[in-house]
Amino acid sequence: MQPSVRLLTTTQPVEGVDFLTEELDIIEYSGRWDYGQKSVSKMGEPDIITRWIGAGHESMLEMVDATFFIECSRVVTHELVRHRIASYQQESQRFVNYTEEEPEDLFVIPAGWADNEFISTLMLRSYEDDLKTYRMLIENGTPKQEARYVLPNATRTRIIVKTNLREWRHILALRAHPSAQPEMQQVAKAILDICYERWPLVFQSVVDDLAAGQRAIR
Repeated sequence: MQPSVRLLTTTQPVEGVDFLTEELDIIEYSGRWDYGQKSVSKMGEPDIITRWIGAGHESMLEMVDATFFIECSRVVTHELVRHRIASYQQESQRFVNYTEEEPEDLFVIPAGWADNEFISTLMLRSYEDDLKTYRMLIENGTPKQEARYVLPNATRTRIIVKTNLREWRHILALRAHPSAQPEMQQVAKAILDICYERWPLVFQSVVDDLAAGQRAIR
């Protein structure tokens, strides 16, 4: 299997708040209050968000969250959960039974090796052995939470990740960079494509920095 991502939810204005109709309005409104009522009266100039970001003023981006559903290997989720500001809900190997799964659907073969017949075959054989051992353990009464010890990091998992747009900018600047782990790059680039399409003013500088080969501070 190969990783995939889907945007689930974003922060939305509540019904009846007529001067806020979309996420960028929330960011602009929040940022303008730094400068008082006169600035708020100028609402309707979202380009100011670009100027704030260019000046290094990003706190208003924290007022909008984005929640993604991600399907990937546990290699990737081990890296994602290092970002402590985010919130996570992950499929648990304590409760999920994999005995009915097929290796091709349950395990990730890194994209860089998928076309290498020797290496991909070697990996798949190893995965098949791991899954066979897992099934035997389950059949012999081993609890799922113990049987999972034989499953590799390549095992598919699903995780829901929620964080604010400021933190997504930081995560994606790191994880979409060519120096990042390849599968992590796949996931990060897919998220960045969605974020850039929805909020180009917020993510333009991330796209530009990556194109120039720049990387956020670790």
